[in-house]
Formats: sequence, structure tokens, C-alpha cells
Amino acid sequence: MAAVAVAAAAILTQKKNIVDSRMIRLLFIILFLSVSSISGLQAQKKVTINRRIREAYKAIRTASGQENAERVLLDSMALPTTKDKIKAEGYHVCALLQQSMNDGLNMQAYLNQNLDTVRLYKTVLNIYGYTVKSDSVDENRKYYNKNIKLREKHRENLLGGGKFMLRKSNWAEAYNFFDMFLKTCTTDKDSIVGRVAYWATVCGMNENNPYHVLEYVDKAIFLTPEITEQAPLVEYKARSFLHLGDSAQWVKLLDDAVDRYPGYNYFFLNLMDYYMRHGMIERGLARTDSLVRSDVDRPMYWFAMSMFALAQGDYNKCIEMSNECLDREPDNVDALYNKAISLLNLALVEERTIRRRVLYRRSLEPMEKVRELSPDNIERWGKPLYRIYLNLNMGEKFEEIDEMLEKHNREENRAENDAMHYNMYNAKDDDSIDKHLGEP
Repeated sequence: MAAVAVAAAAILTQKKNIVDSRMIRLLFIILFLSVSSISGLQAQKKVTINRRIREAYKAIRTASGQENAERVLLDSMALPTTKDKIKAEGYHVCALLQQSMNDGLNMQAYLNQNLDTVRLYKTVLNIYGYTVKSDSVDENRKYYNKNIKLREKHRENLLGGGKFMLRKSNWAEAYNFFDMFLKTCTTDKDSIVGRVAYWATVCGMNENNPYHVLEYVDKAIFLTPEITEQAPLVEYKARSFLHLGDSAQWVKLLDDAVDRYPGYNYFFLNLMDYYMRHGMIERGLARTDSLVRSDVDRPMYWFAMSMFALAQGDYNKCIEMSNECLDREPDNVDALYNKAISLLNLALVEERTIRRRVLYRRSLEPMEKVRELSPDNIERWGKPLYRIYLNLNMGEKFEEIDEMLEKHNREENRAENDAMHYNMYNAKDDDSIDKHLGEP
């Protein structure tokens, strides 16, 4: 029995070895076929791309079929196995295809035929785009000089395309042209660079794109010699920080710009408003005081000090600062209002009848001036004048202002009721629409 068992085990082992040998042979065959297949595909892909490049050159020579040649070449280059040196040539050839189309469009212009100007300029932008892509993957710089020559040939046209789009208020497209011009510019010494950076920044501002603004605004500021032209650019930069929610950078820029551009109101007014809204009264007063010391004749600084004094409840100081502002700008409606309101607030707490009447009398002139300068803003001067006329027993004027306020209140109530009725009407319409549509 033992001998039989040993013989059986030997037979099983021999069979297993035979099976393992067959499996290994099969795996080798599969591996060989796979490698051969992959190599064949790669060779085929290489042949396909080379064929596409030859077809593109043919399209350039015959000046026909350039768009189709470009499309199929790009499709071939999109394969993940395409090597960079092939891409470098492919992108360069795409630039030549765009050059060919540009030549055809220029011939139309020469022959006074209908010309698609936007398309003409787009070919220039595409030439730049493809040459830049070619340079980015051209490790051996085989096409570098050729790409530079292509770009130099169309440099003025690239700038012309940006100006054309700018005149059409096509801000996003204009930015693309100026952005490409600046990215491919080899020096900042060219006098046009500052203007192009300025135009790019303006485009970013008008298309409401803070990233485009911040891309070139510093270059534009640095290359703009005139302070008066710098200030709007700094404002664009500040607004972009605010747009992006970076209030720390916004406030810092406002604080710096207040000293550098004292005649440009945006920085000062927004900085003071920030201090006021965040209850930073002492800081606002200190900052304004430092500015007043450097420029005592600027009315805005005195007005800001009157605002902070009013916020502190220091009415006498508010009147003093308002007077300083009005000495320099007699029709400053906000300073007139601050002065009148401070006098009214002092009258409220004054216990002496004669003194109280004097305060009402003093508040009359500036508040009536506020009405004269802003006649439609009854919400601002209506109730203060009502109080003044009442306490000074000015019968006719009191009746007039009382009637005006009643009329204003009726109109406001009517407007509120109309708005409420409109909302209810729309809600009913929505309900009826839902019923007609049924359940979703």
C-alpha cells in the first residue's frame, strides 16, 4: 500500500509541473503580444501625428483647410503619450496655420472685401498663444527663435487688437490681448508697457474681475509717473481687495494712500467711514488730526473731525469743527447739517429758556441752508426744521413744514401698501401657477 501511495504522489507532482510549465509559457506569449501591440500603437500614433503635421504644412502651402488641419493636429497631440518635442513642433505648426489664415484675411482687406475684424485680430492672439505653448515644452529650444520672430512680426497687431476690443467695450477680450502682450514683453523699459498695464487694469475693473486688476495694477502704478493718474489705479487695487473680502489689505492700502494722494477723496472718505462703522472714534480723530496738521486748508478733514465729535456727543467741538470746514467751504451741506444738529441737541438739554431759544435760533440758518442745498431730501431736514419752527413759534413756516411732512408720510405709506399688495398679488399668481402645473 505504501508503494502505491508513493507512486500516486509522484504522478500528481509530474502533472502539476506540466501544468505550471504550460501556464508560464502562456503568460510569456500574452506578455509578448501585449508589448508588441503597445509598441505598434505607439508607432502608429507617431505616424499619425507626423502625418497630421505634414497635412498642416500642405494646408499652409495651399492656403486652404487650415482650420480643419489645426483641429485634427490638436486632437492627435492631446494623446497622453505624445512627447514634448512633438508638441513643441505641433504648437509651432498651429501658429503657422493661424499665420496663414491671417494672411488670407489681410488679403481680403487689401481687396476691399468684407472683413471680419474680430477674427483677424483673433488669429494674432492665437499665433501668440501657440508660440508660447511651443516654447513651454521645447526643451531643446528648437523652435524658440522661430517663435520669437513670429511674435515680433505681429507685436503691433496684438496691441491693435487690444485697443480695438477696448473701444468696443469688450473688456474681457481686450484684457486677453493686453495680458498676452505683457506676458511676452521682454523688458519694462519700453514706454508702452506702462500704458498697456494701465489698460489691462482698467479692463479688469470694468469686467468686475479683481484678479485681472491685481495682475498688473502694481506695474501700472510703478510705470505711471503722474500722481493724478496713479490715484485711480490705487483705488482699483483697493476695490479689488474689498471685492475679495480682504478688508485688512483694503484698510492698510487706504491708510497709506490717504497721505500719498491727499486730494483723492476715495481713500480718506472710506477710511473714515470704516473707523466710524467699527466704532473706532478715537483712532479716527487721531488720524484726522495728523492730516489736519499737514494740510490745514482741506475742508474734508475738518468735516471728518466734526463727524467724530458728533459721534462722541461732544456737540461744542462738533460745532467748532463744522465752522472750520464751513470757513473753507461755505456750502458743505454735511458740515451745515452737523452744526445744526449739534445746536439742536444742546437745546434739548438746556434748562434756561432764553439760552435754549438762542440755540434754536442759531440752528435755524444752517438747517434751512441744508434744505436749500438738498430740497428733495425732506427726510434729512424735515423733522429738525419742524422742531425749530415749533420752538421759535414761527407759525407760517411751521404750518408749511407740518403739511409737507404729512404729505410725505402719506406717500411713504401708500408706497409701502403698494409694495405689500404687489407681493401678495405675485404670491397668489405663484399659487395659481403651481396648481396649473400640478405636482413636480
